Amino acid sequence: MKAFAVLFFVFILGIHSFANSPKEIPAGGIPLPGQLSYTGEGIQIGLALGMIQPLSGDDEFLAAWSGAFEYFYASFLSGGGNVWIYGGDLDSETMILYARYQVHVRFHYMVNSRVSLYFSPMMWFENTEIDEIQEDISGKDDEYIDEDAGDKKAYELAPEQRGFAIAGELGFGVRLIGGLGFVGSSSIEKSFLTSSLLNFSAGFSYDIRQHFRFLQENFLGMHLSFETTFRRFLDSDWDNYANYWVLGLNLSF
Repeated sequence: MKAFAVLFFVFILGIHSFANSPKEIPAGGIPLPGQLSYTGEGIQIGLALGMIQPLSGDDEFLAAWSGAFEYFYASFLSGGGNVWIYGGDLDSETMILYARYQVHVRFHYMVNSRVSLYFSPMMWFENTEIDEIQEDISGKDDEYIDEDAGDKKAYELAPEQRGFAIAGELGFGVRLIGGLGFVGSSSIEKSFLTSSLLNFSAGFSYDIRQHFRFLQENFLGMHLSFETTFRRFLDSDWDNYANYWVLGLNLSF
């Protein structure tokens, strides 16, 4: 938590430092979390590939793939969605593969030509039969796995994947010098079946559009990015976080 407090302080300093800059969208746009960027117009596609550590104290990882879509209805309003696919071996006997889907609206506020903020209401849902996965992990066929029963791995994976959830997210992007960018976000997700989730993410991006004439003539923006996310269940007594690391690409048309 101290690390995120430092990031928030740096973010506030960045806004203060650029407070008097003009509000003109820079060429290439301002990077944002989730393999997206602020361009004020057009269509965007975001792709990501990485891995998840379901429990920070474990040495087991899952592969992760993501695809995102965004459309700007106005300079202050965009909407879209994404899909996350996770897969891998939990142990020598259990393999897991499931998908989550999200739709959202983003309300944007451009502080200046380097800093952009947004607020995003979101909805998450999934179509994976998670009960079978839970049974494989825990050996139980109950509809709900009790976190007190010691099924930490099953409970850590399962709640965010079950049913329907709503969420609210605050995020920002800062365009630094030389095409570098810094992004961050925080969100709270509430499932109607299980726990609430608290998410923090931070990352860096690089504008590769600036180096190629072809990209400048055909794309509004193109960024490479690296993002990490820390996720914790608010209704849990565990100190472990789920950790995400992804490499991403954003294309803006």
